[in-house]
Amino acid sequence: MMQTITARIHDAQPAQIVDSFTEFARLLDIEPRQTAGALSLQLSAGRIGVVPEGSGLDVTLEAQTGRQLYLLQQLVLNRLDRLDPVPRLDWAHVDEGALPPNLTLATVVHIRQISPNFRRVRLTFDDVARYAVDGLHFRFVISALPPDEAQGGSVLRWPVIDASGRTNWPDGDLALHRPVYTVREIDADAGWMDFDIYIHAGGRVSAWAERATPGDVIGLMGPTTMKRDFPGWVAFFGDETSLPAIALYLARLPQSTTGVVVIALVDQADRQVIQHPPGITLRWIERTPGAVADAIRATPLPETDRFVYVGAESAEAEAARIWLRETKGLTRGESNVTAFWSAGQGTDA
Repeated sequence: MMQTITARIHDAQPAQIVDSFTEFARLLDIEPRQTAGALSLQLSAGRIGVVPEGSGLDVTLEAQTGRQLYLLQQLVLNRLDRLDPVPRLDWAHVDEGALPPNLTLATVVHIRQISPNFRRVRLTFDDVARYAVDGLHFRFVISALPPDEAQGGSVLRWPVIDASGRTNWPDGDLALHRPVYTVREIDADAGWMDFDIYIHAGGRVSAWAERATPGDVIGLMGPTTMKRDFPGWVAFFGDETSLPAIALYLARLPQSTTGVVVIALVDQADRQVIQHPPGITLRWIERTPGAVADAIRATPLPETDRFVYVGAESAEAEAARIWLRETKGLTRGESNVTAFWSAGQGTDA
């Protein structure tokens, strides 16, 4: 059943508001629907409707779940916050003081070393099923204190919704760290989810993983969802940081899929057993500067029915993006290139 919430934007210039949301639609490559000055945007999370009325505008949001409705609210507020002056908006209802609907509190079940530089964390929480349906990435929420000061996540205050509908995030010594991680394994019936942490010096999450104990409480935000409609031929290129995402994708590909996978590791002892269709070739290589980009350029690509995924250091990811799009002519739908980390900054700093 569709859920709805309405709001009123006061004393605003209707054309300015509509133009702001039209620009937002273009950024997302969405075709806005405009009728008699009214604007409607259909997003993956739901619908945003904006209708000029008198000296302001009426806003209607529609979504399947409360979490999606909240995400639409934040999108609307974010667009308005970009305007000068910021127009006043009143929601028909606000759960002031409540946790954001997309924040889940999870408890550590156990942490185990699965290779020299990887630790696997098992979490349990109430809505595991939401992550089990094509869940891919999520934000892992712990204290932003330096690694030598934070213990067990050390979250003393969680974010709450304020009277305007905005999320009020703690700051100062109470600030939170929200890096992106990837679902590795999940069992919705048993109520647990695993994710892997690549251990390296200087990272807050690495330090957390070395000290965390069963019973510690952390936060989760998400998830983003996986690509579903893969073509017959695929290629995946990555390193330690994208290994969990590549493993998850490979495990869910149709068995008829063909292609190639290349994963670069500093320590070859970090290789994992990865399920994949029999028509896919998996290679492990040494991670040296430029190794991932070199592997991509050395791989013959079919002219059609293809998809290339790259998850690597930012400079290599950018080099791969340019080569795939400009040299090889892959469209946006034929590739996904993501910078997982930047040299000199670590992976979860």
